[in-house]
Formats: sequence, structure tokens, C-alpha cells
Amino acid sequence: MRVFQWTALALAVSTAFSTLAQSTAPDQENTEQTKTNETPSEIEVVEVKGVKQADLKARDLERMKSGFSSVISTDDLGNFVDQNVAESLRRLPGVTLQRSEGEGKFVTVRGLGPGFVSINMNGAQMAGAGEERKVGLDALPADLLGTIEVLKTLTPDQNLNSIGGTVNVKAISAFDRGKNTLKMRAQDAYSEAREKHSPKFSLDGTQFFLDNTFGIGFAISHEDRKTQIDETRHHSTNEMKFYTADLGKTEEEIAQGDEVLAPAQLEIRREIAGRTRQAAALNLEYKPSADAFYYAKGTFTQFEDDDRAQREFYDFQDAGSVGNDEIVYVNGATKEFILSDIDVFHQHFLQESKNKTMTFSLGGENRIAERFVFDYEYAQSRSEEESTGDRRVQFRERDLIVYGQGGRDNINARVLSPQEAAEIAGLTYDPENSIFGTSGSGDGSDLSNYQFDNLFLEGGTRTDEIKTVNLNLRTDIFNDWLNIIKVGVQVSERDHVRDKDRWSFDPSASDCSDDACIAAVNSTLADYDTRIPSNSAFQLPFESRAVVDQIVDATRQTVVPATNGEVSVESTKGDYSIIEDTQAVYAMAELPLGLDATLTTGVRWTQTEFSSTGFLSLENDDFEFNGAGAGALDIAIPLPEASIKYSEYFPSAHIKWEPNENFLVRAAAWTSFTRPSFKQARAFGVFDSDIELCPPGSDDCDDSQGGASLQQLSQYVLGSDNALDVGNPNLVAMTSINYDASIGWYPSENLFMEAAVFYKDIDNFIVDVNGIGMALNDLPLTLPVNQVTEFVIPQDLYLNEINITVNGDKASVIGLELSYNQYFENGLFIQSNATILDSEATLDSSIRQGKVALPDQADTTFNLVFGWESETFSARLIGNVRSEVLEQIGSCPITADLNDPKGCKIWGDQYQDSVKSLDFKLQYDITEYAQLYFDAINLTEESDLRYFQGNALSGGNILYQKEEYGRSYQLGVNIKFY
Repeated sequence: MRVFQWTALALAVSTAFSTLAQSTAPDQENTEQTKTNETPSEIEVVEVKGVKQADLKARDLERMKSGFSSVISTDDLGNFVDQNVAESLRRLPGVTLQRSEGEGKFVTVRGLGPGFVSINMNGAQMAGAGEERKVGLDALPADLLGTIEVLKTLTPDQNLNSIGGTVNVKAISAFDRGKNTLKMRAQDAYSEAREKHSPKFSLDGTQFFLDNTFGIGFAISHEDRKTQIDETRHHSTNEMKFYTADLGKTEEEIAQGDEVLAPAQLEIRREIAGRTRQAAALNLEYKPSADAFYYAKGTFTQFEDDDRAQREFYDFQDAGSVGNDEIVYVNGATKEFILSDIDVFHQHFLQESKNKTMTFSLGGENRIAERFVFDYEYAQSRSEEESTGDRRVQFRERDLIVYGQGGRDNINARVLSPQEAAEIAGLTYDPENSIFGTSGSGDGSDLSNYQFDNLFLEGGTRTDEIKTVNLNLRTDIFNDWLNIIKVGVQVSERDHVRDKDRWSFDPSASDCSDDACIAAVNSTLADYDTRIPSNSAFQLPFESRAVVDQIVDATRQTVVPATNGEVSVESTKGDYSIIEDTQAVYAMAELPLGLDATLTTGVRWTQTEFSSTGFLSLENDDFEFNGAGAGALDIAIPLPEASIKYSEYFPSAHIKWEPNENFLVRAAAWTSFTRPSFKQARAFGVFDSDIELCPPGSDDCDDSQGGASLQQLSQYVLGSDNALDVGNPNLVAMTSINYDASIGWYPSENLFMEAAVFYKDIDNFIVDVNGIGMALNDLPLTLPVNQVTEFVIPQDLYLNEINITVNGDKASVIGLELSYNQYFENGLFIQSNATILDSEATLDSSIRQGKVALPDQADTTFNLVFGWESETFSARLIGNVRSEVLEQIGSCPITADLNDPKGCKIWGDQYQDSVKSLDFKLQYDITEYAQLYFDAINLTEESDLRYFQGNALSGGNILYQKEEYGRSYQLGVNIKFY
């Protein structure tokens, strides 16, 4: 632990003790009140109604916390004022959301992205089956929950694996509601893009037994959700490419010609998704006396996806580098380009998967000898994602001439005839002696040229399981100098496994056993009834889902003979297992500072042991599975197990001061950490599927084997322009010293104002970097390239494009958080908050010179709700604004010239564009027991846009990904039976 970290916290604690020495003892009434707040059985039940009263209840819950937090509470019907968790969270100060398929999914707190935020269920960490640690909120219906809280400062008795903050969602509790309840919700949603309805139903309630000592809280929910997302994207993690026209030009003309920086790929997608979502929660609580409390809590969520993905893919990077006569035309002013030797793919995916997440906790609390409180918990969370039969058919035409142009909001592409290309480029075209050669011999205008050339089949599972034991002992002292002492231990085991079975190959008619298979293998796109999907950007027509299944069923028999019964590289390259064991112990104390202030201080020690397995893999798309020696150029080599162990101390001090009933002042100096994601830290190495090999002693590298035999290929050398994605098992958790101060003003129930400032000093921050130039023997893991015999990969091979995650040096975030809520006597109300921050980060000079913004954070977020509410009616207009977010960083080492775009790739920085969204909500109480509501979501038809920074050669920003999901509407009714 750094000396500065201890010094800063020691200063805070010593200052507090100085104040303590001059303070007077708390009176007996205040002491008893403090004890009451610590007793779970003494819960005040507040009957609330409407937006205003739900807001007041949340303010009360926030004031009770030892640390700084934001809380969302339910209304008198047990409903959140919004219809799902995501919508509710984005109204909180400093909280925004990242969407997926048009639905809020991941949480950003104080501008820090989902990777900095942990998600807990009833205080226990939730598992997630993805490669990121972030947990999607789309799996948590609001109907299951009683309270949602965002913890922005953390005390030593909490899991500190969160630099941004912690979201804790709490299940419905009978003791929280304080009475027997039963409520039903029925809803229908409509998506304009999909033009389909999505029904939803839920039931929840609470019930007391045994003279109100035993309470049950329960909830069930079912939803059938139908959406459609139109997406344009750069397809993969590959960088943009430099193009200079070379067809028919001398070296001097090439050197003097225009150069542009433009997309390497384009993929047009439409995702037609169906999701059946089911959830249930059960909360059993038993309080036989004021000194004993026991509970068993469980939640279960499951969603089944049935998706259809239509894709049209232009692989610009198929064109050879300058000098291969395949860059036909470049216009430096308009950034247009024409390339030859391009493949255009038509792909149709059918994907079926099931995701289950179960979270269970069993524990209790006992008061012993009046002074001691012992609480204990065993918690287990398991998430499993199973693909049950993903399949894809692909049609492709090769050797096409393609026009392209990149822009901030779109990438344009279309297939040209040789005559069109020559005319645009100012070249002379003779069909008897084409200047394009075989590189322009394809014809994309004839559907019969699009050959069925790939069958893709996939199944597999991802599992993530967390088991945690917590033991805590608190001593209640409450004298002039000390209120409580608390110590505890936490032990956690986490297992994360991915096991995938995938086959992707070009079926051969010789492997068929019947005419239907032979016909399918030899078919073209023209053999099927097709149409261009309405309101889409596709240029090629698509076949029906039934046709896809017909082709798959007919050709599935070719899998075993095509693979010789062996597991393909597609099945193994993404497989891995991760084990993460953590241990933590802490000690903390609460000290009185006069009559109206407290200091909570302590330290937590955490140790992490991480190990992973993985593969070095390479799959070359330009060699058929049955060609080049039965897939001899497809490689998957197991990597040795990689492991790391690290530990650190995390002290903190939190002051809470209430000078009177209208003001609450908080200050904190605390420390925390964030571990790298599984994808970032696991061991793996994946070469891009479009590899280039160089003949011995030559720099004339190509992505096809030409006339080389397998024996000759064994002497070829992997070229330096091949892209490599690689994991970094040497990553350590980033740590942060956090400073927070806030003041809240509560002059009346109609007005609330709060201001908070915060500063985060982050060490070893984690960042994804694209396009690093590095030798293989300088990587943070050893790749077994000596085991590759199909061609040569030198141990010291220098690659120009490596995508990797690294620990940066230092980063800092400073911010201001403001809240203003006011309710007027005429029923109008305003709820607003804003977060403004600034950040900077420093990476190793071999990766990026100078300073950059901290990735995954937004400088500005602003939420505004303007509404009107009466006893029976409520209307709200909700606006959300978030500035752009830097997501990935391009490399620019200290050795590079800032004016050299090929050495300094600042243009490769990837951003998520700013967002401005607007929603409208209505609620009407039909009777005392029934409420009708209507929601209009995304009225501004906001899209999710990501782009490369670009430069003058690209003409500015260039699109990386754009998702459009349109407006949606919800109409529903809440009915209570009590």
C-alpha cells in the first residue's frame, strides 16, 4: 500500500479524533435511537402514495445509511414509478445506462462504466455468464424487488470490488412492507421497429404467520418480448486501413496519389429477436424475538432467446496491400475508394439460447449478552447460458469490385461492374483483356453466383458460479468515545467456464448420402425464394427461416466426414476455465463526534488468486476445411495454465454530520479496487482469420496459398501485418483512493437539494488498446508458436497490429454531482440531477504518449423529469443526456511521430456517441385498487452510435457500430387485492 494512501487516511482519522476529544457525550435518547437503527426488527413501515411519496421514502432510506448512496423506493402499490429496473436507475444522480437491443442493460455510476460497478442481489454478488464481470439488468424484472440502492461510498464491511459504486437490489420483504399484500400487473408493449406486441404478467405479495414472527415475500413474472434491431458495424476489432490507388500506376504515380484512411470491413445486420423471460423470488424471514433473525432468500431468472440474424458482409481488407493492383480508385477529397478481389457474404443465423441465473442466501443474526451481535451468511449465485442449436448458412461471391466510403453515421458499400469501376476511376476497360484480371472476375448482380459455401453449427455452455461465506461480529459499546466495533471475514470461490462446440466449414457433395444434401451443397442464392427485407439497408435479398432450416437439415450429415470426427479449431479456440478465490478480513469502528456526528473508520485486507486456461488459435478463411491438407492451417494449441496472486489493504474513514433536521453533511476518504474482466485477464491468443503468409526470404505476403504445396507452405513465414488478439493474465486489479464530500438540504417535504464532490486517484487502471506494435516474445504470456509446424512463426516476430488489455500507470477523476427535486402545491414537480466530471489517464509510454481521458466514462450526465401529479393522475416527461464515452484507445508510442498516422494511431480511439433520449409516462388510479399506466419510450428515436476518432485522411469520425431500435410503447394495469 502506498505511503500517500495511508497518510491521507491517517490525517482524516486523526482530525476526527481531535474533534472527538473536545466533544460531549451523546445523551441516552440519542444512544437508544442509534441502537434502534441497528435492529432489523424495528422497521418503521411508511404508507406512501405516488411519485412524491416514493421519493420521500427514498430520501429517508438514504439518510439512514452510513455511506453516501442513492435509493429508489416503491409506492403504496408496491410498484416502482418506472416499469423496469433500468428506467428507474437512470433517474438517479450520476447514474446512466448502456443499452443493448434497445433495452437498458448495464449501469454506469458517476461517469464510470459497467466494468467499475458491481451488482449485488440482497447484498450478495451476482454471477454473470458473459466474459465481462458486469451483470445485465435486463434479467431482473422490477416486479421482484422491494428496494434498489446505489452505494457510492463503501465501508470496510462491504465488498470493495467497485471503484465506481455498487448497485444492490433487494427482494420483496414482508417485514419491510409490514402487512399482508397481494398485487398483480398485466402489460402489453409494442415495438414500432418490429411491429409486434410483447405481453407481460406478474404477481407479488407478502404474508405473515406465527403471530407476525414469520414473513414470506414472493413474486413471479413472465414476459414475451419481441424486438428488432438494425445495425451497421465495422464488424470486428480490426483497425481501419490505408488505401492508395495502384491499379495501372507506376511507383512514382502511386507515391504522388491520394491516400485515405477508410474502413477495413462493413457488416449490415438485422436482429429479429424473441425473448421469453421468466422470474421468481422467495424471501422467508423469521424473527422469533428481538434478539434473533433468520432468513432464506432466493431469486431465479430465466430468459430463452429465439433470434434471427440477417447479415450482409463486405470484406474490404481482401484487397491486397499497395502494389498488388487491387486498389482501383481513391479520392482524397470525398474519401471514396474502389477495391477489387473483394468477397461479399450473405449470412443468415438462427440462434436459440437459454440463460438461467439463480441467487440464494441463507443466514441470520443473533444478539448475545445484549452487547454482541453476530451475523452470518452463506450465499451462492450461479449463471448458466446454454446455446441449444445455433446454425447459419452462408452464400458468397468472390473476386468482386466494390465501392466504399466511410462516414460518422454510416459506411456505404456497393458492388460495381468492371465498366462502372473503370469509368469512375478514369481507366480504360477492355472486356477482352480486363485490367482487373481475375480480381474483378466476379459478378455480384447475378444471384446464381452466390454459392452456398459455409455451414455453421454451434452449441455450448457458459457457467459462472460464486460461493461466498460471510461472518461478522459487532460489539455495541455506546460510551463517550466509541459506539461500535465490528470485525468480519469473507471467503469466496468463483468458477467460470466456457465450453463451446462449433463447426464452420464448406460442405462437400462427396460427403453427402442423398440427393437433398447434394442439391443443397451445390445450391446458390438464386435457387430459393428471396426478398429484400422491408425498411432495411440490405442490397441482397434473404431467404425465409424455413429455407435456412431446410439447408441445415439437408447438409448436417456432412459434419462427421468433413471433420474426420475430430473437434475443430472453432470448437476449442474459445474454450477456457477460470478459478478465482478471494479472502478478505476487516475491522472497523464507529465513533461519536459530539451529539450529531459519527466517524466510521477501519481497514479491509483482500487477497485474490486467479488462474485460467486457454488456447492459441488460428483459422484461415481462405482455405477450405477439406482443402490444404484437411484443414492443416487451422490451429488450436493449449496454453499452459496462467496464474497470479495479489493482495492489498484498503483503509477508509467516513464522517456523517447532521447539524439539524434540515441538513446532512458527509465526508469520506476510502479505498477500493476493480478486478479485470475475464476476457481481459484470461490466457488466449487468436490470430485474425484472414492471415497472410510470406514466401521464404520475401516480403511479398499474401492471404492465399497460390500454387504452393503443403510442403512448401511449411517454409512460409507468418507476415507482420497479421492481427492478433491476446489476453493478459498478468493484469492486476486497479486500485483507487476515493475522496467524497456532500451536503444535503431537506427544508421541507416539497424540496430537496444536494451537492456532492468526488475525486478518484486510480493506480494500474485497466485499458483495452488496439493496434500495438510488439514482438511476440515481449507479450505478457508465452505463446507456443514453436509447436506450429504448418508454417513458421518466429518467436521474435514483430506484429504491427496487436489488440491487448494492459495496466496503465495512473488515472484520476474529479467530479461534481447535483440534485434538485421540488414539488409544487399545484401538483407540478421537477426531479433533476447532473454529474459533471473530468478525467485523465497515463499509459506506459511504449503504448500511448501523453495523457488520455479515462476510458469508459462520460464527462457529463443530466437527467430531468418534469411532471404533474394529483391524487389519481400522474404525467411525466423524462429526459436523459449523456456525453460521449471513450471505449478503446489506439496506440501511439513515445517513439512515434505524432504527425505519422501509421505510427501514431490516435485515429483508432473508439468512442460511444453522446445520447439524448426522451420518454413520456402516464399513470391513472382507476379505483383505490387499480392503476392504469402508459409509457412511450425513446420518443426521439435515439440510436446507439460508436465511431473511430479518425483524422484528416479519413475525413473525421468513421462509424464503428450503430444500432437503431426505434420507439416502443407500454400499456398496463396494476391491481392490488388488499
